[in-house]
Amino acid sequence: MAMCNIPSTNTDPQYRYKMPKLVTKIEGRGNGIKTCIMNMGDVARALQRPPQYTTKFFGNELGAQSNYTNKEGEGERAIVNGAHDTPVFQTLLDKFIEKYVCCENCHLPEISMYIKKGVIQGKCAACGWAGELDNVHKLVAFILKNPPDETGSNLATQETGGKIDKKERRLAKQAKQAKDDDDDDDDDEDKKEKKEKKDKKEKKEKKEKKEKKSKDDDGDEPKEKKEKKEKKEKKEKSEKKEKKEKKEKKEKKEKKDDDDSDDDDEVKNLMFDEDDTKNVIKTLADFVQTKGGKPTSADFFEELRMQQLAKVFDNKVRLFITFEALCGSSMDAKALSQHTKVVDHVISNAKMSTSEVAWALNAYLKANPGVAKSLPMTMKAAFDEDWLVEKDLLAYYNDDEGEGEPGFEEAKKAIAQFLKWLETADSDSDDDNSDSD
Repeated sequence: MAMCNIPSTNTDPQYRYKMPKLVTKIEGRGNGIKTCIMNMGDVARALQRPPQYTTKFFGNELGAQSNYTNKEGEGERAIVNGAHDTPVFQTLLDKFIEKYVCCENCHLPEISMYIKKGVIQGKCAACGWAGELDNVHKLVAFILKNPPDETGSNLATQETGGKIDKKERRLAKQAKQAKDDDDDDDDDEDKKEKKEKKDKKEKKEKKEKKEKKSKDDDGDEPKEKKEKKEKKEKKEKSEKKEKKEKKEKKEKKEKKDDDDSDDDDEVKNLMFDEDDTKNVIKTLADFVQTKGGKPTSADFFEELRMQQLAKVFDNKVRLFITFEALCGSSMDAKALSQHTKVVDHVISNAKMSTSEVAWALNAYLKANPGVAKSLPMTMKAAFDEDWLVEKDLLAYYNDDEGEGEPGFEEAKKAIAQFLKWLETADSDSDDDNSDSD
C-alpha cells in the first residue's frame, strides 16, 4: 500500500508519521453518480480519528451528501455524492489534518481530541500543548453529537456510527435491568452486613461493661486477663525488635550494593541504557551526514527532540549526544565552532545552567579520553559563547560541586590552567575596579 506523510504537504522522506494514500473509485452515472473512498477506514486509523469525521468533513467541504457504513459482509464504505478526483480529497484531508490532527505548536500529528464543556479541545503528546481546536467549522456540530472515545479512533457511542436498532436497544435495556437487579442484591447484602456489625458491636460493649464491673468489684483486673495482656505486650515488643533488626540489615545490604555499583563504568549511567545512547548517537550522526555535515539548527533540533521523546532522556544527556553526533570522538574548539548555532539552539532551548553544560563536557571527556589536551580550549570556546558563566564554573570545579559525576575529576585536572586563568582574570578585574574607585 502506497504511503505518504501526515500531512501529504510534508515532503521530508525521513518523516516518521505516515498514512496510506487515499484510493477512490467513481461509481454509477447521471444523477446517481458517487465517489467511493476505498480505504477511508485505514487512513482514519492512521490519523487516530473516527472515519465518520473525515467522511463528513469531505461532504461539508464539497457541499454533497456523504455517508460512512461498516456492515457485516459489506465491509467499510465511505461514499460522497458526485464525481470527485483523488487529489481533491487529498487536499481536503490535509485541511482536516491541519485543523484536528496536527499540533499548532510543534506541528506534529500527536493531538488527542476530546470534548469538554461542549467545546472540542486537544492535547499534544509530543510537546504538551493543550487548547481549543477549530470550533467554527460545520463539522463541529457532528463531532459534538458524536464524540470520540478515549482512543480517539472511534465514536464513543458505537464504532460504525449507524443508528441503534431495536434489537440493540432491547439488549441494552435487558443489561440495564440485570444491573439494577444486581444493585438490589448488593443493597440487601449491605443491609445484612451492617446488621451483623451492629450486633457484634453491641456484644462487645456488653462484654466491656461486664469486665469493667468485675474490675470495680475486685479493685483490679482479673489476674488471668492481666497475665494474658502482659504476655501479648511482651510478644509485640519482641516482634517489633526483630522487625527493626531486619530493616537495619536490609538497609546495610542496600548501601553495600549501591557502593559496589558506583565502581561500574560511569558513562553507562547517562540517565538511560548505554546501547540506547549509542543507537541515538548513530542515528543523529547519520542524519548530520545526510545534510552534508552541516544541518540547520532547526532540522537537527527537531530530529534530536523526537529521539528524546522516544527514548526518554534528560537535557544534560541530550547535550552530550549533540557533541558526539556533531563532532564524533575528536571534538576540539575548532570543531565546536563549526556547529555553534546548532549547539546554542540545544542549550538555549532548555535554558541550561553552567553546571549542566559542564556535566555534558565532562561526560564527553569520560567517553573520549583522547580529547583531554584540547579540552581547555574547548572550554574557552564554550565560555566565549556565553554557555558558561565564570563565577558558576569556578564554583562548580573548585568547590567540587560536580564530585562523583562522570568525568568530573579528569576534566578538573585537564582544565586546571584554564581555571587558574579565569581566577587571575577575575582578580585583575577586581583590582581595576578598585583603582577606578
